[in-house]
Amino acid sequence: MTGLPLILILLILIGALVGAGSVIFTPVLAIPIGLFLIALVGIWELTKRRRTSTQRMEELREEADSDRVEFTERDRQTLA
Repeated sequence: MTGLPLILILLILIGALVGAGSVIFTPVLAIPIGLFLIALVGIWELTKRRRTSTQRMEELREEADSDRVEFTERDRQTLA
């Protein structure tokens, strides 16, 4: 995990604890909302990771493009 999702998770947990201290039924609402936000951050990170790996794969394909190979008559006989 990067720093931002960790900070968001900590803020959510701190908010749930503060809310629980002030109103008795706050955790009933805060926990599902917190879990939703944690899942949302996880999906965001997964999408970002896939996007960067896809971009890296495209870069590797562009680097792998080579010039056309010219075979001599002897090469063609050897390959046949």
